[in-house]
Amino acid sequence: MNETMQRRRKLVETDAAAALIGEWLGDGDLLALGGLFKQGRPMALVREVIRSGRKELKLISSPGSGFDADLMIAAGCVAETFLPAVTLEDRMCPSFRAAAEAGTITAHCVDALSVVGGFLAAANGVPFQPVAAWKGSDVPANNPLIAPIECPFSGEKLFATKAIRPKLALLHAQEGDVYGNVRHLSTMTYADQMIARAAERVIVSVDRIVSTENIVERSRETTIPCIYVDAIVELPYGAHPTGSFPLYSIDEAHIEHYATVAEAVRRGGDAARPQLQAYLDRHVRGTRDPQAYVDSVGGAARMKELENEAAEL
Repeated sequence: MNETMQRRRKLVETDAAAALIGEWLGDGDLLALGGLFKQGRPMALVREVIRSGRKELKLISSPGSGFDADLMIAAGCVAETFLPAVTLEDRMCPSFRAAAEAGTITAHCVDALSVVGGFLAAANGVPFQPVAAWKGSDVPANNPLIAPIECPFSGEKLFATKAIRPKLALLHAQEGDVYGNVRHLSTMTYADQMIARAAERVIVSVDRIVSTENIVERSRETTIPCIYVDAIVELPYGAHPTGSFPLYSIDEAHIEHYATVAEAVRRGGDAARPQLQAYLDRHVRGTRDPQAYVDSVGGAARMKELENEAAEL
């Protein structure tokens, strides 16, 4: 194999991943986050975005988002959201709710179908995705991603959702290799796969790097091929406090702590604002080193507890 045909290594160190986020994502850009609800959210990379100081971002996600989006809003990074669901599952996302109610962010009314359709259109290199399912619905009247169209063959009245091409996508999976081949060991992967194909740039964090021989031997288990990945970074517990099943479970206690403080701020509790800033200082701004973050949330002992919880499921 000559030099021009050699595969390109895409494994980067944590500092390099942070630098790439700063290079590839500007103020006001559209950022996509992978994962689903409390599983597989790219939290370590999200914290890098916050530390980068990016502002006025437009935020989109897989159909089910939550803690990651709320944290970015609490940190003042977000101006607009295109999120079909923003939830902590057992309660609303307090910072998102507060910002939407106060009008400090524009929370666009979008549904899962328009977001998935938009990613699919971009992934397929077409300007829009036709959809018939909105017929008889008032969803198109309030959804900025949707427009009416007419079928050029039959004249049927349909709707289209425009292609969504994020400037940068951040994803998390359990395993990958140095060339950027990614393997999810669980959770629904369809959204991550579409986002990877749709975005201009893609950075993936993985809990562990495995050998390329292992990837080749189990090639059918590869969920995102390296051609869709621009950089991959090994970040053990990179999804915390969301889960990365089957490696570790959701840290519900940590999420509850954050949510309680953020909800107190939403309710107008001035005394809680320093607590929220203290949370951001301790767990985000003061933890550029991955091990420093792990130490801030209970260290190896807490991570072992979450691993044991996942093993019992």
